[in-house]
Amino acid sequence: MPPSLACSDGGKPSPHGNPAFLFGKAGLSPFAEMKSPSRAFTLIELLAVIAIVGVLPTLGLAATRGVTEKSKTTRCLNDLRQIGTATQLYVGENAGRFPDTSHQAGRSWTNTLAAFLKTNFIGRCPAVRQHRSGNLTYAWNDCLTDANGNGIMVAAFRRPSATIVVAELATNQTGEHFHFAGTRGGAGRISANQFRSFVNVECHGNGANYLFGDGHVEFITWPEVQRRLAQPESALIVP
Repeated sequence: MPPSLACSDGGKPSPHGNPAFLFGKAGLSPFAEMKSPSRAFTLIELLAVIAIVGVLPTLGLAATRGVTEKSKTTRCLNDLRQIGTATQLYVGENAGRFPDTSHQAGRSWTNTLAAFLKTNFIGRCPAVRQHRSGNLTYAWNDCLTDANGNGIMVAAFRRPSATIVVAELATNQTGEHFHFAGTRGGAGRISANQFRSFVNVECHGNGANYLFGDGHVEFITWPEVQRRLAQPESALIVP
């Protein structure tokens, strides 16, 4: 008997020495005959995949829309910054006096600030699709002028950083300045509803952009505007 088939338990060949045991038929490993069982998707798995594929475009559109709206808000802020810079330059060249409004023929801030504004100033908030006022969707705070439309002096401000100079005009309004001073009770007692009738307070989602007397610009939510209006001796409109 060949050594590989030597008996280890009293005459019976060890199965581990049997080539057929080790290599199966035709000398092949038994693992070669094993096949991975095929597995089909279940209905639930297919529905889950379809649902995920259907949601992806929606998520993509939402993300794109969010980026677009943020870009419009940023461009609007840049417009107001340019108006703020131009206003500071104008004040510096006019002995500390703020620009006039259209009540002074040919002296509207839209004309007198033109020389200081950059060429890429658009004058219209990109978030506004349709506006009764045409291409200009920003308006000047008329409380910064006297009854004849002449600009007030910087020294007249109590808190320049708290007083609006330019804001976004409500889409149903026209003109290059607001009419806060003409409201019933006066601008110092203007209500939230009166303010909202003049200003596009939710031009950018839940708020709008504002330029203040010290030249800074700020995005302010409508609830925050109402809070500032309600403060005693509020300087939001009346300098």
